Amino acid sequence: MKKKFLRVLNFMLVFSLLATLLVGCKSETTTQATSQEANEASSTEETLEPKFGGEITVAFQSAPDNFDPDHPSSDWVVTAVTNHTYEGLFEFSGQNQAVPHLAESYKVINDGKGYEIILRKGIKFHDGEEMKADDVKASMERWFKVNPAGAAIADTFTGIDIVDDYKLVVNFNEVYAPFINILASPVSRQKMLVKKKEIIDKFGESIITEHIGTGPFYFHEIVMGQKVVLKKYDDYVPLELEASGLAGKRVAYLDKVTIEFVPEESVRVSGLKSGQYDFIDELSTDRYDEVDSFPEISPTAANYGTIGVVAFNSGKSPFSDINLRKSVAYAINPHDMAAAQIGDSKFWSVDDGSWFAEGSIWYDAKAGEGIYNNHNVDKAKEYVEKSNYGGELITILGEKADLFMSNGALVLQNQLKEIGLNVEVQLYDKSTYSDYRQNGKWDITLSRWSDMNPDPQVFEPWTGTNGWITNWDDEDSRRIDEIFSRMEKEMDYDKRYKIVQEFYNEFWETLPYIKVFNDKRLYGIKDNLKGYAGFGQPYFWNVWISE
Repeated sequence: MKKKFLRVLNFMLVFSLLATLLVGCKSETTTQATSQEANEASSTEETLEPKFGGEITVAFQSAPDNFDPDHPSSDWVVTAVTNHTYEGLFEFSGQNQAVPHLAESYKVINDGKGYEIILRKGIKFHDGEEMKADDVKASMERWFKVNPAGAAIADTFTGIDIVDDYKLVVNFNEVYAPFINILASPVSRQKMLVKKKEIIDKFGESIITEHIGTGPFYFHEIVMGQKVVLKKYDDYVPLELEASGLAGKRVAYLDKVTIEFVPEESVRVSGLKSGQYDFIDELSTDRYDEVDSFPEISPTAANYGTIGVVAFNSGKSPFSDINLRKSVAYAINPHDMAAAQIGDSKFWSVDDGSWFAEGSIWYDAKAGEGIYNNHNVDKAKEYVEKSNYGGELITILGEKADLFMSNGALVLQNQLKEIGLNVEVQLYDKSTYSDYRQNGKWDITLSRWSDMNPDPQVFEPWTGTNGWITNWDDEDSRRIDEIFSRMEKEMDYDKRYKIVQEFYNEFWETLPYIKVFNDKRLYGIKDNLKGYAGFGQPYFWNVWISE
C-alpha cells in the first residue's frame, strides 16, 4: 500500500523533472472548454482595481472529519480548506508544473538520490515566528510517516540533513524521479505542507487539531461538521511571481472567509439566491440554468473536472474474480450513468478510456479500446458464466446525501440486475459510509476523482497491490506494481510513454476499477466576487469584492 500512495506523489515529481531533464519533452496542458469563459472574465477583471476588505460566506457540500491534510482520512474538502492556511515547498502552476513556493530553489544531487532545497527567507508562521529548515524537516518526516503519498515512498527515504536554517538535503537510497511533483501534488492526501515543528512534536502521528501554517489566511474558528472561519493573516509574505494555478502570488484581499458545510444542494442554491452565500460548490447540471437566471449571480466551472469511477473490493469474493469485474465493465452503460450522476450531456463526455485528455502528453486514444464504453449485455452475461459467481448478494455502498453517488448506484444496480447479478444498494450517512468502506463492508462503490493529474504516476497509489480502497492483491496487481516501478525511474519521455501505454493496457485488462465518464465541476458565484480563478479547487486568495 505504501508503494501505491507513493506513486501518486511520484507522478507529480516526474512531471516536474521531465520538464527540466527530458530533452525534447514539452509539457502541454489541456483545459476544459469552460476555462475560456474564466479567461474572458479574467480579462475583464484586469481592468478593475482589486480592493481590500470585506468578507464572504461560502457553502461547501461536505464536512470533513478533521483538518489534518496529511491524515489518510483527509479528503477533497480538507485540501480545499487547508490550501488557504498551509503552503507547500512547491505548488502547481496553471501549466501543471511544480514550481518553488516556500522553497526558493532546488537541485538534484548525488546522481538523482538527493534533493538540495533552498528555503525562502522571512516566511512567517501565523504565530509570527519565521519558518526555518527544522520546521520543514519535521513536516517532511511526518509526511513520510502519515501522508499516504509520503508513506508510499518511505522505504526509499534515508533521511534529511539540515545544512543551515534555509538549506536542507533530502536523501534516498535509489533514484526517485517524481519527488518534487509528489511534494507539490494538488491531489487530496498528497501535498507536503509545512507546519511548525512544535505542533508536530506535540501531535506526532495523531490527528493535528491545532493549526499554525504560513498561508494568507489562518483558522480563526472551527466548528466541526458546521463551519470554519478563516481570517486574513496580516503578516503574510507573498511570493512576488504572477499568480498561476496554485503557484505564484497570493493576496488576501478579503478580511474573512466563512466556509459553511451544507449537504443539501437546495439549501446551498437558495442561500446563494438570497444573498446568504457568495459562493457554493457542487452545483448539479440540473440547477445550472436556474442559477444562470438569478440576477447578479453566475454558474461557473473549474478549469479541471472530474472522472466518474466504479470501484471494486477486489480483495474478496466475488470481485476477486476478474471475470466478474469484466462482466460489470460490459454491463455498464456510461451514457446512462453520466446522465443520472451529472445530467445534461453538455457537461460530460465518454470519449475514450484514457485517464488524460486529448492534448496531454500522456493521452492515449486507444486506451480501453474494445471494453470502455462498450455496453454489451450478452458479453457481460458470458463473463458472468465464466466467473465463480453463485448468486450471492452484491452490495453497492453509497452515501445517502451524495446525489452523485446515490443516483449512480441506483442506475448501476439496474444495469447489473439485467445481467443476472443479485444486487442491493445500501446508502448511509457519511460517517457510516466511511466506516463501512474503510472496513471492507462493501463490494462496489462509486467515486469521483479530479482529472487535475499531470502525470500517470499519480495512479499508482490507487491501482496496484492494496491500492486505494480496492484491497487488490494477486498476480495481476503485482504486474501493475512492476509497471509503475519502471515508470517512476524512466526519464526519457518516449520510453516512459511506452511504459504508460503498458499501464493502460494492463489496467483495462485487469480492471481494479472502471473509468465511466469525464465531467465538469460546477459552482455558483456572485458576480461582484472578482479575481476567482477556478483552478481545480475553490480558493479565495486574490479574490475581492467589487462595489
